[in-house]
Amino acid sequence: MDGSRPLPRTPDWSMLPPELLQTIARKLPDISDFVKFRAVCATWRSSARVSDLPPQLPWFVEVKGAGYIIENFTSNLRFHSLFSGKIHTIPSPNSSGNWLRGPAHDYIVLYNKASRQISLLNPLTGRKLGLSCLDFVMPHPVWVGPDPIESGEPVVLCGKSADFETGFLALYQPAEREWVVIEEPCLCSLVCCYFNGMLYVKEMVTETGDTKVIDTVTRKVVHVVPPPREDDYECDAIMCRMYLVQSGGDILQVVMHYSELLEMADCHFHIHRLDLRSGNGGKPRWVKISSIGDQILFLDQYNGFSLSCTDFSGFRGNSIYFIKRHRDIHDRSLSLLCRYDIEEARAEPLNCPFVDDGTWIVPSLR
Repeated sequence: MDGSRPLPRTPDWSMLPPELLQTIARKLPDISDFVKFRAVCATWRSSARVSDLPPQLPWFVEVKGAGYIIENFTSNLRFHSLFSGKIHTIPSPNSSGNWLRGPAHDYIVLYNKASRQISLLNPLTGRKLGLSCLDFVMPHPVWVGPDPIESGEPVVLCGKSADFETGFLALYQPAEREWVVIEEPCLCSLVCCYFNGMLYVKEMVTETGDTKVIDTVTRKVVHVVPPPREDDYECDAIMCRMYLVQSGGDILQVVMHYSELLEMADCHFHIHRLDLRSGNGGKPRWVKISSIGDQILFLDQYNGFSLSCTDFSGFRGNSIYFIKRHRDIHDRSLSLLCRYDIEEARAEPLNCPFVDDGTWIVPSLR
């Protein structure tokens, strides 16, 4: 014997109990860590099933384009993770040459301007689902829910006719594999949201500002809701952007006061909740609110969705993540990702390097 010490044994991490591995996997807050966990070895991969992925914060997707014509002509997509602050670049040849539209869960919407083809793309897995063509222009999502094909939930889009005089609401029914189209005469863009078989539709600029509630089965208008009393002075076609968002089972009208010339401190929001109960003489109405509780709103240039902060440690509810456009010293129009604290009525910029427009996607491996 030479008296030398034996080398320490290298632990065999593949032999960890499956129950422990499953517990660890279910606590990974960022999908990139979940993917790396599954890549360690076959044992870890089998212990961390795709269905075990914990709730995910949205990723902000960079989409390059001019104004509202958002296009992607590259083979890579870039994402900003709210949780880690990291930038992820993912090859995405299926998205090249298409308009990218969000916000969405799991699958982002692709629109081919030449063929009018609509597709859904999971940018993480590369899975692409072709839907039927739609004969209207400038479509954007109203609702693309989690696992849209398997869940049976409709994919809901909003768009305009070629002459821009008619608005269209289109629901793709996975079971029938076809679009149900509802025409909505309008002079400008429609503000819409979908929840539990109902469409909530408001024209961006109208004399009345009424909100229609449409049953998607019968295609009939079941309610016409007059605007909040404050609309006359809270909304201006140039200085605000309006959203209808389903949040924790409520329908919210969110008005963002918006201008490239406004300082960050001057950005603010007004929020109303739709009250459909019969306590108002049977008439639905908008009720101004000062809190959305534990909910977080994620808004892009067109639409938004809501998640509960209870699923995400370290993130506060009663807040809004949004895009503010501003001009730099060279008078270029740039985008800035921001967070708005509703209780404090205060906006702050986030540390995101993207300066182009973008949208949101809740990442998944489905």
